[in-house]
Amino acid sequence: MRLLVLAAGLAAAALIPTLTGSAYILDVLAYGGVLALFALSVAIVVGQIGFITFGHAAFLGLGAYTSAILAPTLGYWVTVPLALLPGVVFGIAFGALSARLNGAYFAIATLVIAGLLEYFAANLVGLTNGPMGLLAMPESAPGTGLVGWNDAQGYLFWVLAVLVLAWAGLANLVAGPMGRRWHATRDDPNLAESLGVPTRWVRMRAMAVSGALASLAGALLVPKIIVVSPTVFGIDNSAIGVLAVIFGGRATLAGPVIGGALFAILPEMFRGIGELNTALFALILLATVVVFPGGLMSVLDLLPRRKPKAEDAPEPVSDQDMAQALPEKKDRPDCAPILTIEGVSRQFGGLTAVDNVDLTVAEGEILGLIGPNGAGKTTFFTMLSGFQTVSAGSIHLRGEDIIGLAPHKIAAKGLVRTFQHSAVFPRLSVVENMLCATNMQHPSGFWATLLKTPRYRREEAERRRIVRAGLAEVGLSHRAHDAAVDLPYGEQKLLGVGMALMVRPDLLLLDEPAAGLNMVEANRLRDVLADLRDRGMTILIVDHNLTMLMSFVDRIAVLHHGRKIGDGAPAEIARQADVVEAYLGGSKEGENA
Repeated sequence: MRLLVLAAGLAAAALIPTLTGSAYILDVLAYGGVLALFALSVAIVVGQIGFITFGHAAFLGLGAYTSAILAPTLGYWVTVPLALLPGVVFGIAFGALSARLNGAYFAIATLVIAGLLEYFAANLVGLTNGPMGLLAMPESAPGTGLVGWNDAQGYLFWVLAVLVLAWAGLANLVAGPMGRRWHATRDDPNLAESLGVPTRWVRMRAMAVSGALASLAGALLVPKIIVVSPTVFGIDNSAIGVLAVIFGGRATLAGPVIGGALFAILPEMFRGIGELNTALFALILLATVVVFPGGLMSVLDLLPRRKPKAEDAPEPVSDQDMAQALPEKKDRPDCAPILTIEGVSRQFGGLTAVDNVDLTVAEGEILGLIGPNGAGKTTFFTMLSGFQTVSAGSIHLRGEDIIGLAPHKIAAKGLVRTFQHSAVFPRLSVVENMLCATNMQHPSGFWATLLKTPRYRREEAERRRIVRAGLAEVGLSHRAHDAAVDLPYGEQKLLGVGMALMVRPDLLLLDEPAAGLNMVEANRLRDVLADLRDRGMTILIVDHNLTMLMSFVDRIAVLHHGRKIGDGAPAEIARQADVVEAYLGGSKEGENA
Protein backbone atom coordinates (compact mmCIF):
# COMPACT_ATOMS: atom_id res chain seq x y z
CA MET A 1 0.00 0.00 0.00
CA ARG A 2 2.74 2.43 0.96
CA LEU A 3 4.58 1.68 -2.30
CA LEU A 4 1.45 2.70 -4.20
CA VAL A 5 1.29 5.95 -2.25
CA LEU A 6 4.98 6.57 -2.99
CA ALA A 7 4.48 5.89 -6.69
CA ALA A 8 1.43 8.17 -6.77
CA GLY A 9 3.39 10.91 -5.00
CA LEU A 10 6.27 10.76 -7.46
CA ALA A 11 3.83 10.74 -10.36
CA ALA A 12 2.16 13.85 -8.91
CA ALA A 13 5.59 15.48 -8.50
CA ALA A 14 6.18 14.94 -12.21
CA LEU A 15 2.67 15.99 -13.26
CA ILE A 16 2.21 19.20 -11.26
CA PRO A 17 5.04 21.17 -12.99
CA THR A 18 3.50 20.40 -16.37
CA LEU A 19 0.13 21.92 -15.44
CA THR A 20 1.36 25.52 -15.62
CA GLY A 21 4.16 27.52 -17.10
CA SER A 22 3.54 30.51 -14.81
CA ALA A 23 6.80 31.38 -13.06
CA TYR A 24 4.83 32.93 -10.18
CA ILE A 25 2.70 29.84 -9.48
CA LEU A 26 5.68 27.51 -9.86
CA ASP A 27 7.65 29.67 -7.42
CA VAL A 28 4.87 29.63 -4.81
CA LEU A 29 4.40 25.86 -5.12
CA ALA A 30 8.14 25.26 -4.80
CA TYR A 31 8.29 27.44 -1.70
CA GLY A 32 5.34 25.50 -0.32
CA GLY A 33 7.23 22.25 -0.90
CA VAL A 34 10.32 23.56 0.89
CA LEU A 35 8.27 24.72 3.89
CA ALA A 36 6.46 21.37 3.93
CA LEU A 37 9.81 19.57 4.13
CA PHE A 38 10.98 21.95 6.86
CA ALA A 39 7.75 21.43 8.82
CA LEU A 40 8.19 17.66 8.45
CA SER A 41 11.59 17.98 10.09
CA VAL A 42 10.16 20.04 12.96
CA ALA A 43 7.38 17.45 13.39
CA ILE A 44 9.97 14.83 14.37
CA VAL A 45 10.97 16.97 17.35
CA VAL A 46 7.56 18.38 18.29
CA GLY A 47 5.31 15.46 17.43
CA GLN A 48 7.41 12.32 17.60
CA ILE A 49 9.68 12.91 20.63
CA GLY A 50 7.68 15.66 22.32
CA PHE A 51 10.12 18.57 22.52
CA ILE A 52 9.48 22.19 21.56
CA THR A 53 12.13 23.91 19.47
CA PHE A 54 12.35 27.68 18.91
CA GLY A 55 15.58 27.49 16.95
CA HIS A 56 15.06 24.94 14.19
CA ALA A 57 16.03 27.58 11.66
CA ALA A 58 19.59 26.77 12.76
CA PHE A 59 19.42 23.64 10.60
CA LEU A 60 17.68 25.48 7.76
CA GLY A 61 20.46 28.06 7.69
CA LEU A 62 23.24 25.47 7.90
CA GLY A 63 21.83 23.71 4.84
CA ALA A 64 21.43 26.94 2.90
CA TYR A 65 24.94 28.19 3.69
CA THR A 66 26.52 24.79 2.98
CA SER A 67 24.96 24.83 -0.46
CA ALA A 68 25.77 28.49 -1.17
CA ILE A 69 29.41 28.14 -0.07
CA LEU A 70 30.11 24.95 -2.04
CA ALA A 71 28.01 25.67 -5.14
CA PRO A 72 30.61 27.79 -7.01
CA THR A 73 33.07 24.89 -6.77
CA LEU A 74 30.88 21.78 -7.04
CA GLY A 75 27.72 23.04 -8.69
CA TYR A 76 24.49 23.69 -6.81
CA TRP A 77 22.70 20.36 -7.31
CA VAL A 78 25.74 18.40 -6.11
CA THR A 79 25.69 20.38 -2.86
CA VAL A 80 22.06 19.54 -2.05
CA PRO A 81 22.74 16.03 -0.67
CA LEU A 82 25.94 17.29 0.99
CA ALA A 83 23.80 19.70 3.01
CA LEU A 84 22.52 16.70 4.98
CA LEU A 85 25.84 16.36 6.81
CA PRO A 86 25.86 19.54 8.95
CA GLY A 87 22.25 18.80 9.86
CA VAL A 88 23.19 15.36 11.13
CA VAL A 89 26.19 16.66 13.12
CA PHE A 90 24.31 19.53 14.75
CA GLY A 91 21.29 17.26 15.24
CA ILE A 92 23.36 14.89 17.35
CA ALA A 93 24.56 17.87 19.38
CA PHE A 94 20.96 19.06 19.87
CA GLY A 95 20.02 15.51 20.90
CA ALA A 96 22.75 15.45 23.52
CA LEU A 97 21.43 18.79 24.77
CA SER A 98 17.90 17.35 25.03
CA ALA A 99 19.19 14.70 27.45
CA ARG A 100 20.08 17.46 29.93
CA LEU A 101 17.40 20.08 29.23
CA ASN A 102 13.65 19.63 28.99
CA GLY A 103 10.63 21.77 28.21
CA ALA A 104 11.14 25.51 27.98
CA TYR A 105 14.84 25.20 28.83
CA PHE A 106 15.49 23.12 25.71
CA ALA A 107 13.39 25.46 23.56
CA ILE A 108 15.33 28.50 24.81
CA ALA A 109 18.65 26.72 24.27
CA THR A 110 17.77 26.03 20.62
CA LEU A 111 16.78 29.67 20.18
CA VAL A 112 20.13 30.79 21.60
CA ILE A 113 22.05 28.41 19.30
CA ALA A 114 20.21 29.72 16.24
CA GLY A 115 20.99 33.26 17.37
CA LEU A 116 24.68 32.42 17.74
CA LEU A 117 24.79 30.94 14.24
CA GLU A 118 23.13 34.09 12.89
CA TYR A 119 25.79 36.17 14.66
CA PHE A 120 28.63 34.08 13.23
CA ALA A 121 27.13 34.23 9.74
CA ALA A 122 27.01 38.02 9.99
CA ASN A 123 30.60 38.36 11.22
CA LEU A 124 32.59 35.67 9.38
CA VAL A 125 32.80 37.93 6.37
CA GLY A 126 35.53 35.94 4.63
CA LEU A 127 33.35 32.82 4.54
CA THR A 128 29.78 34.12 4.45
CA ASN A 129 30.18 37.64 3.01
CA GLY A 130 28.68 38.97 6.24
CA PRO A 131 25.29 40.72 6.34
CA MET A 132 25.26 41.08 2.55
CA GLY A 133 25.04 37.32 2.16
CA LEU A 134 26.16 34.95 -0.56
CA LEU A 135 24.76 35.20 -4.07
CA ALA A 136 23.79 31.79 -5.46
CA MET A 137 22.85 31.25 -9.09
CA PRO A 138 21.87 27.56 -9.38
CA GLU A 139 22.16 25.86 -12.72
CA SER A 140 19.23 24.10 -14.36
CA ALA A 141 17.90 21.10 -12.44
CA PRO A 142 19.01 17.64 -13.64
CA GLY A 143 16.79 16.27 -16.40
CA THR A 144 15.07 19.57 -17.12
CA GLY A 145 16.07 19.67 -20.76
CA LEU A 146 15.08 16.06 -21.39
CA VAL A 147 11.39 16.69 -20.72
CA GLY A 148 11.21 20.22 -22.09
CA TRP A 149 10.69 21.98 -18.75
CA ASN A 150 11.95 25.43 -17.91
CA ASP A 151 14.15 25.98 -14.84
CA ALA A 152 11.21 26.76 -12.54
CA GLN A 153 9.42 23.54 -13.53
CA GLY A 154 12.54 21.45 -13.00
CA TYR A 155 13.13 23.05 -9.62
CA LEU A 156 9.55 22.36 -8.52
CA PHE A 157 9.78 18.72 -9.59
CA TRP A 158 12.89 18.07 -7.52
CA VAL A 159 11.47 19.85 -4.48
CA LEU A 160 8.29 17.75 -4.65
CA ALA A 161 10.19 14.54 -5.37
CA VAL A 162 12.47 15.07 -2.37
CA LEU A 163 9.43 15.88 -0.22
CA VAL A 164 7.65 12.67 -1.27
CA LEU A 165 10.72 10.51 -0.68
CA ALA A 166 11.38 12.15 2.71
CA TRP A 167 7.77 11.62 3.78
CA ALA A 168 7.78 7.98 2.67
CA GLY A 169 11.08 7.22 4.40
CA LEU A 170 10.00 8.97 7.59
CA ALA A 171 6.69 7.09 7.54
CA ASN A 172 8.66 3.82 7.45
CA LEU A 173 10.79 4.93 10.39
CA VAL A 174 7.79 6.03 12.46
CA ALA A 175 5.94 2.77 11.81
CA GLY A 176 8.96 0.66 12.78
CA PRO A 177 11.03 0.05 15.91
CA MET A 178 12.72 3.47 15.68
CA GLY A 179 9.38 5.30 15.68
CA ARG A 180 8.15 3.18 18.57
CA ARG A 181 11.26 4.11 20.55
CA TRP A 182 10.60 7.78 19.75
CA HIS A 183 7.04 7.50 21.05
CA ALA A 184 8.08 5.57 24.15
CA THR A 185 10.70 8.21 24.96
CA ARG A 186 8.13 10.96 24.40
CA ASP A 187 5.36 9.44 26.55
CA ASP A 188 7.32 8.05 29.52
CA PRO A 189 11.14 8.10 29.44
CA ASN A 190 11.47 6.15 32.70
CA LEU A 191 9.19 3.38 31.49
CA ALA A 192 11.07 3.31 28.19
CA GLU A 193 14.41 2.98 30.00
CA SER A 194 13.03 0.15 32.14
CA LEU A 195 12.18 -1.72 28.92
CA GLY A 196 15.70 -1.40 27.55
CA VAL A 197 15.22 1.73 25.43
CA PRO A 198 18.34 3.99 25.52
CA THR A 199 16.39 7.25 25.64
CA ARG A 200 19.40 9.56 25.30
CA TRP A 201 20.58 7.80 22.14
CA VAL A 202 16.99 7.73 20.84
CA ARG A 203 16.72 11.51 21.18
CA MET A 204 20.07 12.01 19.49
CA ARG A 205 19.07 9.88 16.49
CA ALA A 206 15.71 11.62 16.22
CA MET A 207 17.39 15.03 16.27
CA ALA A 208 19.91 13.86 13.67
CA VAL A 209 17.12 12.79 11.31
CA SER A 210 15.25 16.04 11.97
CA GLY A 211 18.38 18.13 11.44
CA ALA A 212 19.19 16.33 8.20
CA LEU A 213 15.73 17.02 6.74
CA ALA A 214 15.78 20.67 7.87
CA SER A 215 19.22 21.19 6.33
CA LEU A 216 18.01 19.56 3.13
CA ALA A 217 15.11 22.02 3.12
CA GLY A 218 17.62 24.85 3.57
CA ALA A 219 19.62 23.72 0.56
CA LEU A 220 16.46 23.49 -1.55
CA LEU A 221 15.49 26.99 -0.42
CA VAL A 222 18.52 28.53 -2.16
CA PRO A 223 17.02 28.82 -5.70
CA LYS A 224 14.02 30.55 -4.14
CA ILE A 225 15.89 33.21 -2.12
CA ILE A 226 18.98 33.52 -4.40
CA VAL A 227 20.88 35.47 -1.71
CA VAL A 228 21.66 33.47 1.42
CA SER A 229 21.99 35.93 4.29
CA PRO A 230 22.14 35.58 8.10
CA THR A 231 18.39 36.20 8.35
CA VAL A 232 17.82 32.60 7.27
CA PHE A 233 18.70 31.67 10.86
CA GLY A 234 16.07 34.10 12.20
CA ILE A 235 13.23 33.40 14.62
CA ASP A 236 10.69 33.96 11.83
CA ASN A 237 11.68 30.78 10.06
CA SER A 238 11.74 28.80 13.31
CA ALA A 239 8.25 30.08 14.14
CA ILE A 240 6.97 29.07 10.70
CA GLY A 241 8.19 25.52 11.27
CA VAL A 242 6.51 25.14 14.68
CA LEU A 243 3.27 26.88 13.64
CA ALA A 244 3.01 24.81 10.47
CA VAL A 245 3.20 21.63 12.55
CA ILE A 246 0.52 22.88 14.94
CA PHE A 247 -1.64 24.13 12.06
CA GLY A 248 -1.56 20.84 10.17
CA GLY A 249 -1.51 18.50 13.18
CA ARG A 250 1.53 17.21 14.98
CA ALA A 251 0.11 13.74 15.62
CA THR A 252 0.54 12.77 11.95
CA LEU A 253 3.12 13.14 9.21
CA ALA A 254 0.63 14.40 6.63
CA GLY A 255 -0.45 17.30 8.89
CA PRO A 256 2.92 19.11 8.95
CA VAL A 257 3.26 18.70 5.18
CA ILE A 258 -0.17 20.30 4.66
CA GLY A 259 0.57 22.99 7.23
CA GLY A 260 3.91 23.88 5.67
CA ALA A 261 2.44 24.09 2.18
CA LEU A 262 -0.43 26.31 3.36
CA PHE A 263 2.01 28.68 5.05
CA ALA A 264 3.38 29.43 1.59
CA ILE A 265 0.14 29.32 -0.41
CA LEU A 266 -2.45 31.08 1.79
CA PRO A 267 -0.55 34.39 2.20
CA GLU A 268 -0.20 34.57 -1.59
CA MET A 269 -3.92 33.88 -2.03
CA PHE A 270 -4.72 36.84 0.26
CA ARG A 271 -2.13 39.16 -1.24
CA GLY A 272 -4.88 41.18 -2.95
CA ILE A 273 -6.22 42.55 0.33
CA GLY A 274 -2.98 44.38 1.03
CA GLU A 275 -1.95 45.05 4.62
CA LEU A 276 -4.75 42.85 6.01
CA ASN A 277 -3.06 39.83 4.45
CA THR A 278 -1.10 38.87 7.55
CA ALA A 279 -3.99 39.59 9.92
CA LEU A 280 -6.39 37.38 7.97
CA PHE A 281 -3.92 34.51 7.84
CA ALA A 282 -3.34 34.85 11.59
CA LEU A 283 -7.11 34.70 12.21
CA ILE A 284 -7.38 31.54 10.11
CA LEU A 285 -4.53 29.97 12.07
CA LEU A 286 -6.10 30.95 15.39
CA ALA A 287 -9.56 29.72 14.39
CA THR A 288 -8.13 26.40 13.25
CA VAL A 289 -6.32 25.83 16.53
CA VAL A 290 -9.40 26.78 18.56
CA VAL A 291 -11.84 24.62 16.60
CA PHE A 292 -9.40 21.77 15.94
CA PRO A 293 -6.78 21.74 18.71
CA GLY A 294 -5.21 18.71 17.06
CA GLY A 295 -4.69 20.62 13.79
CA LEU A 296 -6.33 20.25 10.40
CA MET A 297 -5.75 16.50 10.30
CA SER A 298 -7.88 16.04 13.42
CA VAL A 299 -10.90 16.66 11.15
CA LEU A 300 -10.49 12.99 10.23
CA ASP A 301 -11.41 12.08 13.81
CA LEU A 302 -14.94 13.29 13.07
CA LEU A 303 -15.44 10.60 10.44
CA PRO A 304 -17.24 7.42 11.55
CA ARG A 305 -14.88 4.70 12.71
CA ARG A 306 -14.73 1.42 10.84
CA LYS A 307 -16.76 -1.26 12.56
CA PRO A 308 -14.82 -4.32 13.69
CA LYS A 309 -14.90 -7.19 11.25
CA ALA A 310 -14.50 -10.90 11.70
CA GLU A 311 -10.93 -10.75 10.45
CA ASP A 312 -10.08 -8.33 13.26
CA ALA A 313 -10.48 -11.12 15.82
CA PRO A 314 -7.25 -12.12 17.60
CA GLU A 315 -5.15 -14.57 15.65
CA PRO A 316 -4.61 -17.94 17.32
CA VAL A 317 -1.31 -18.30 19.15
CA SER A 318 0.68 -21.47 18.62
CA ASP A 319 2.70 -23.28 21.28
CA GLN A 320 5.81 -22.33 19.32
CA ASP A 321 4.92 -18.63 19.54
CA MET A 322 4.34 -18.96 23.27
CA ALA A 323 7.71 -20.67 23.69
CA GLN A 324 9.44 -17.86 21.79
CA ALA A 325 7.77 -15.12 23.81
CA LEU A 326 7.95 -16.68 27.28
CA PRO A 327 10.10 -19.14 29.17
CA GLU A 328 9.12 -22.75 28.68
CA LYS A 329 7.35 -24.38 31.57
CA LYS A 330 9.89 -26.22 33.64
CA ASP A 331 10.61 -27.45 37.13
CA ARG A 332 11.77 -24.62 39.33
CA PRO A 333 15.36 -25.49 40.23
CA ASP A 334 17.14 -24.89 43.47
CA CYS A 335 19.94 -22.81 41.97
CA ALA A 336 22.55 -20.34 43.05
CA PRO A 337 21.32 -16.76 43.54
CA ILE A 338 20.57 -14.81 40.39
CA LEU A 339 20.59 -11.57 42.42
CA THR A 340 22.83 -10.87 45.41
CA ILE A 341 22.40 -7.69 47.44
CA GLU A 342 24.83 -6.91 50.25
CA GLY A 343 24.70 -3.99 52.66
CA VAL A 344 22.70 -1.74 50.35
CA SER A 345 21.79 1.65 51.81
CA ARG A 346 20.31 4.85 50.47
CA GLN A 347 20.38 8.22 52.23
CA PHE A 348 18.57 11.42 51.29
CA GLY A 349 20.40 14.04 53.30
CA GLY A 350 19.80 13.07 56.93
CA LEU A 351 17.07 10.55 56.06
CA THR A 352 17.98 6.89 55.60
CA ALA A 353 15.40 5.31 53.28
CA VAL A 354 17.15 1.93 52.96
CA ASP A 355 19.52 0.80 55.68
CA ASN A 356 22.14 -1.96 55.19
CA VAL A 357 19.87 -4.49 53.47
CA ASP A 358 21.14 -7.96 52.53
CA LEU A 359 19.01 -10.09 50.22
CA THR A 360 19.40 -12.91 47.71
CA VAL A 361 17.02 -14.12 45.02
CA ALA A 362 17.53 -17.65 43.71
CA GLU A 363 16.83 -18.51 40.08
CA GLY A 364 13.27 -19.73 39.65
CA GLU A 365 12.21 -18.27 43.01
CA ILE A 366 9.21 -16.03 43.68
CA LEU A 367 10.23 -13.65 46.47
CA GLY A 368 7.74 -11.28 48.05
CA LEU A 369 8.91 -8.02 49.60
CA ILE A 370 6.49 -6.46 52.08
CA GLY A 371 6.47 -3.64 54.60
CA PRO A 372 4.40 -0.67 55.74
CA ASN A 373 4.10 2.44 53.61
CA GLY A 374 7.38 4.33 53.78
CA ALA A 375 9.37 1.20 54.58
CA GLY A 376 11.70 1.81 51.61
CA LYS A 377 10.39 -0.85 49.23
CA THR A 378 10.01 1.36 46.15
CA THR A 379 13.34 3.08 46.85
CA PHE A 380 14.88 -0.38 47.05
CA PHE A 381 13.39 -1.31 43.67
CA THR A 382 14.50 1.99 42.19
CA MET A 383 18.11 1.28 43.18
CA LEU A 384 17.99 -2.27 41.83
CA SER A 385 16.78 -1.03 38.44
CA GLY A 386 19.31 1.82 38.18
CA PHE A 387 17.00 4.82 38.56
CA GLN A 388 18.70 5.88 41.80
CA THR A 389 22.27 5.56 42.96
CA VAL A 390 23.28 3.40 45.90
CA SER A 391 24.80 5.18 48.90
CA ALA A 392 26.57 2.02 50.09
CA GLY A 393 26.64 -1.70 49.39
CA SER A 394 26.75 -3.90 46.30
CA ILE A 395 24.25 -5.39 43.83
CA HIS A 396 25.30 -8.33 41.63
CA LEU A 397 23.18 -9.84 38.86
CA ARG A 398 24.51 -13.28 37.96
CA GLY A 399 27.76 -12.28 39.65
CA GLU A 400 28.15 -9.01 37.70
CA ASP A 401 28.14 -5.68 39.51
CA ILE A 402 25.30 -3.55 38.08
CA ILE A 403 25.68 -0.48 40.31
CA GLY A 404 26.16 2.63 38.20
CA LEU A 405 24.67 1.15 35.04
CA ALA A 406 21.92 3.05 33.25
CA PRO A 407 18.44 1.50 33.60
CA HIS A 408 18.33 0.41 29.95
CA LYS A 409 21.64 -1.41 30.35
CA ILE A 410 20.38 -3.20 33.45
CA ALA A 411 17.27 -4.22 31.49
CA ALA A 412 19.50 -5.51 28.70
CA LYS A 413 21.28 -7.70 31.26
CA GLY A 414 17.96 -9.27 32.25
CA LEU A 415 16.58 -7.29 35.21
CA VAL A 416 13.29 -5.62 34.27
CA ARG A 417 10.86 -3.77 36.52
CA THR A 418 7.29 -2.52 36.46
CA PHE A 419 6.13 0.60 38.30
CA GLN A 420 3.91 1.15 41.33
CA HIS A 421 1.40 3.24 39.43
CA SER A 422 -0.04 2.14 36.11
CA ALA A 423 2.69 2.83 33.56
CA VAL A 424 1.78 2.50 29.90
CA PHE A 425 2.28 4.66 26.83
CA PRO A 426 -1.21 6.22 26.76
CA ARG A 427 -1.21 7.58 23.20
CA LEU A 428 -0.43 4.16 21.73
CA SER A 429 -2.59 1.10 21.28
CA VAL A 430 -2.16 -2.02 23.38
CA VAL A 431 -0.28 -3.85 20.64
CA GLU A 432 1.95 -0.79 20.04
CA ASN A 433 2.75 -0.69 23.77
CA MET A 434 3.82 -4.31 23.59
CA LEU A 435 5.86 -3.69 20.44
CA CYS A 436 7.68 -0.83 22.19
CA ALA A 437 8.89 -3.42 24.68
CA THR A 438 10.40 -5.60 21.93
CA ASN A 439 13.23 -3.08 21.55
CA MET A 440 15.83 -5.82 22.08
CA GLN A 441 14.00 -8.57 20.18
CA HIS A 442 15.33 -8.95 16.64
CA PRO A 443 16.52 -5.30 16.40
CA SER A 444 16.32 -3.74 12.93
CA GLY A 445 18.87 -1.23 11.65
CA PHE A 446 18.20 2.30 10.43
CA TRP A 447 18.59 1.62 6.73
CA ALA A 448 16.67 -1.65 6.86
CA THR A 449 13.76 0.16 8.51
CA LEU A 450 13.98 3.17 6.21
CA LEU A 451 13.82 1.00 3.10
CA LYS A 452 11.63 -1.76 4.61
CA THR A 453 13.93 -4.47 3.30
CA PRO A 454 12.82 -8.13 3.21
CA ARG A 455 14.92 -8.78 6.30
CA TYR A 456 13.16 -5.98 8.13
CA ARG A 457 9.76 -7.42 7.17
CA ARG A 458 10.74 -10.82 8.56
CA GLU A 459 11.98 -9.28 11.79
CA GLU A 460 8.82 -7.21 12.18
CA ALA A 461 6.65 -10.27 11.60
CA GLU A 462 8.65 -12.11 14.27
CA ARG A 463 8.19 -9.26 16.74
CA ARG A 464 4.46 -9.25 16.14
CA ARG A 465 4.21 -13.03 16.67
CA ILE A 466 5.98 -12.61 20.00
CA VAL A 467 3.62 -9.79 20.95
CA ARG A 468 0.55 -11.91 20.13
CA ALA A 469 1.87 -14.59 22.47
CA GLY A 470 2.52 -12.03 25.20
CA LEU A 471 -1.00 -10.61 24.88
CA ALA A 472 -2.42 -14.12 25.12
CA GLU A 473 -0.40 -14.75 28.29
CA VAL A 474 -1.83 -11.72 30.09
CA GLY A 475 -5.32 -12.13 28.60
CA LEU A 476 -5.40 -8.96 26.50
CA SER A 477 -5.60 -10.39 22.98
CA HIS A 478 -9.12 -8.99 22.56
CA ARG A 479 -7.83 -5.54 23.48
CA ALA A 480 -4.92 -5.48 21.04
CA HIS A 481 -6.10 -2.49 18.99
CA ASP A 482 -7.65 -0.47 21.82
CA ALA A 483 -5.89 2.65 23.08
CA ALA A 484 -3.95 1.87 26.24
CA VAL A 485 -5.46 4.89 27.99
CA ASP A 486 -8.95 3.43 27.46
CA LEU A 487 -8.21 0.21 29.33
CA PRO A 488 -9.60 -0.28 32.84
CA TYR A 489 -6.99 0.21 35.53
CA GLY A 490 -6.61 -3.52 36.15
CA GLU A 491 -5.96 -4.22 32.48
CA GLN A 492 -3.43 -1.41 32.35
CA LYS A 493 -1.60 -3.19 35.16
CA LEU A 494 -1.71 -6.44 33.18
CA LEU A 495 -0.43 -4.60 30.13
CA GLY A 496 2.50 -3.33 32.20
CA VAL A 497 3.34 -6.91 33.17
CA GLY A 498 3.01 -8.02 29.55
CA MET A 499 5.36 -5.27 28.37
CA ALA A 500 7.95 -6.34 30.92
CA LEU A 501 7.66 -9.93 29.69
CA MET A 502 8.41 -8.82 26.13
CA VAL A 503 11.95 -7.96 27.23
CA ARG A 504 12.35 -11.65 28.19
CA PRO A 505 13.78 -10.88 31.63
CA ASP A 506 15.83 -13.23 33.75
CA LEU A 507 14.50 -11.44 36.83
CA LEU A 508 11.17 -9.59 36.88
CA LEU A 509 10.60 -6.87 39.52
CA LEU A 510 6.92 -6.13 40.11
CA ASP A 511 6.20 -3.00 42.14
CA GLU A 512 2.71 -3.30 43.68
CA PRO A 513 1.02 -4.84 40.63
CA ALA A 514 -2.24 -5.38 42.55
CA ALA A 515 -2.46 -1.84 43.95
CA GLY A 516 -5.85 -0.30 43.16
CA LEU A 517 -7.32 -3.50 41.75
CA ASN A 518 -10.68 -4.93 42.80
CA MET A 519 -11.02 -8.57 43.78
CA VAL A 520 -11.80 -9.78 40.25
CA GLU A 521 -8.84 -7.89 38.76
CA ALA A 522 -6.53 -9.07 41.55
CA ASN A 523 -7.55 -12.70 40.97
CA ARG A 524 -6.91 -12.28 37.25
CA LEU A 525 -3.45 -10.87 37.97
CA ARG A 526 -2.78 -13.71 40.43
CA ASP A 527 -3.59 -16.26 37.71
CA VAL A 528 -1.13 -14.61 35.33
CA LEU A 529 1.60 -14.51 37.98
CA ALA A 530 0.89 -18.10 38.98
CA ASP A 531 1.39 -19.21 35.37
CA LEU A 532 4.69 -17.32 35.25
CA ARG A 533 5.63 -19.07 38.47
CA ASP A 534 4.87 -22.44 36.85
CA ARG A 535 7.11 -21.49 33.95
CA GLY A 536 10.00 -21.09 36.35
CA MET A 537 10.32 -17.33 36.00
CA THR A 538 12.24 -15.54 38.74
CA ILE A 539 10.16 -12.75 40.30
CA LEU A 540 10.71 -10.22 43.07
CA ILE A 541 7.35 -8.69 43.93
CA VAL A 542 6.25 -5.89 46.23
CA ASP A 543 2.57 -5.75 47.16
CA HIS A 544 0.21 -5.00 50.03
CA ASN A 545 -2.31 -7.67 48.97
CA LEU A 546 -1.01 -10.30 51.37
CA THR A 547 -3.75 -12.79 50.57
CA MET A 548 -2.74 -12.84 46.92
CA LEU A 549 0.95 -12.64 47.69
CA MET A 550 1.09 -15.52 50.15
CA SER A 551 -0.85 -17.77 47.80
CA PHE A 552 2.02 -18.17 45.33
CA VAL A 553 5.34 -16.78 46.65
CA ASP A 554 8.09 -19.09 47.96
CA ARG A 555 9.58 -16.65 50.41
CA ILE A 556 8.86 -13.27 51.95
CA ALA A 557 11.26 -10.57 53.09
CA VAL A 558 10.06 -7.70 55.27
CA LEU A 559 11.33 -4.11 55.33
CA HIS A 560 10.53 -1.68 58.15
CA HIS A 561 12.04 1.82 58.39
CA GLY A 562 14.46 0.78 55.65
CA ARG A 563 15.77 -2.27 57.52
CA LYS A 564 15.11 -5.93 56.79
CA ILE A 565 13.38 -7.40 59.84
CA GLY A 566 12.22 -10.72 58.42
CA ASP A 567 13.03 -13.29 55.75
CA GLY A 568 11.44 -16.70 55.42
CA ALA A 569 8.51 -18.82 54.25
CA PRO A 570 5.09 -17.08 54.20
CA ALA A 571 3.73 -19.07 57.14
CA GLU A 572 6.85 -18.37 59.16
CA ILE A 573 6.71 -14.65 58.46
CA ALA A 574 3.03 -14.51 59.44
CA ARG A 575 4.00 -15.80 62.91
CA GLN A 576 7.07 -13.63 63.42
CA ALA A 577 6.36 -11.27 66.32
CA ASP A 578 8.22 -8.15 65.15
CA VAL A 579 6.68 -8.47 61.69
CA VAL A 580 3.21 -8.72 63.20
CA GLU A 581 3.90 -5.65 65.32
CA ALA A 582 5.40 -3.58 62.51
CA TYR A 583 3.21 -4.54 59.59
CA LEU A 584 0.25 -6.81 60.30
CA GLY A 585 -1.24 -4.72 63.03
CA GLY A 586 -0.57 -6.94 66.03
CA SER A 587 1.83 -6.64 68.96
CA LYS A 588 4.50 -8.68 70.60
CA GLU A 589 2.35 -9.03 73.71
CA GLY A 590 -0.58 -10.23 71.66
CA GLU A 591 1.63 -12.69 69.81
CA ASN A 592 3.18 -14.06 73.02
CA ALA A 593 -0.23 -14.45 74.58
